[in-house]
Amino acid sequence: MKTMAKVKKLTNSHQKSKDETIAISLIHHHLNTNTPSGIKLREAFIKDLPTETPFINTKISGATRNIHHDLQLIISTEPEIIKNVEFKGSKYFKPIDYAKAPWINGVQFYNGPGNKFSIGKDYAQKFYDECLNEIITELNILTPKPSYDEWSRDAFRQGKPNTPFVRELREKGYCSEYLSDIRKKFNKTFIATSSQLTKLMFEIQQIANDVLSCKDYWLQIHGDINEPEHFNVRWTAKIEMPEIISIEQLKSKENCDINFKFICQDNSEFYAKMRWGYGQCITNIRIDIK
Repeated sequence: MKTMAKVKKLTNSHQKSKDETIAISLIHHHLNTNTPSGIKLREAFIKDLPTETPFINTKISGATRNIHHDLQLIISTEPEIIKNVEFKGSKYFKPIDYAKAPWINGVQFYNGPGNKFSIGKDYAQKFYDECLNEIITELNILTPKPSYDEWSRDAFRQGKPNTPFVRELREKGYCSEYLSDIRKKFNKTFIATSSQLTKLMFEIQQIANDVLSCKDYWLQIHGDINEPEHFNVRWTAKIEMPEIISIEQLKSKENCDINFKFICQDNSEFYAKMRWGYGQCITNIRIDIK
């Protein structure tokens, strides 16, 4: 009988999300109670966006899978005018580079399930065909191998698995060096075709257009929001997504996620990463755009 795979030290993969939630709550507090930090944020808005109407108040909107912003600015009440804000912060008190996109120090400006993309479905099918039997043998998975359709529902799930097979896989392999190595080995063999890259470019263009159109402003804060002398702030107006004119798959590095580089008509560039988001080779095949 095969032994349990060696398990690596667990890390809190949701800590950044928790930190951001706390930061957004503090921003809301400082702006609505007019603290020195809140005054600094308001003054920065007027300085950075001199042609925009200053806001009256804020409310937390709470970014979710369907809401692509973090808080809202109340511009007026009669008539009601509300603007959406995306927050990107850093705990480090450092200058903000105005030449770079406002999401540069954040995780990404979009992340979503891989089955929203053709290449994500291709990746999952290839992984199922080439890796699952080996994993079953190595980890001594006793639950019968599911069909691709059943397995893929968990593979793209943004959270813990629901099906018996993937639940057993997670129990025996979560955070193991074995599954990490399987993922690295497989990813090095996954080379997108020109057709796959073209489809991905068009899919990313549409999603980026939709996501960026929801964000009226961007707010960056570097440092401690509770100490007005120890944070830098920048507001940025709505960003329109330029046309993407080229895409390439980057050579796999040691961590071996699947990375893509995009170049736009205005010579700007951005990146996308296809990865497993909730346990290597277990669940949440996703694509992050940054």
